[in-house]
Amino acid sequence: MTNREAILRLSINTGDTVAITSLHSNNADFIRAAVTRYFGAGPVADKAEGQLMQRMAIQARSYEHQENPDAWFAKCANRECDRLRNEAIHDRANSE
Repeated sequence: MTNREAILRLSINTGDTVAITSLHSNNADFIRAAVTRYFGAGPVADKAEGQLMQRMAIQARSYEHQENPDAWFAKCANRECDRLRNEAIHDRANSE
């Protein structure tokens, strides 16, 4: 399944596990690089990767058909990683 097909399926059903799995496998190197850039390596990064894929499924509704799906994925993944990191920093600051 292509990125475009997976994104379109997720825009209809955010729980489409086949589409999520396909999107993850198509972009595994990019996802790992983005998560490592924002969270480093280890259990926090592993958890962030799962959360990222959930958020990407939700964000699929923002995809415009004329957009390049690979560029959309990269932009959206970076934005969501940034949000996840900021939320983690905020949560940590509020728990102290």
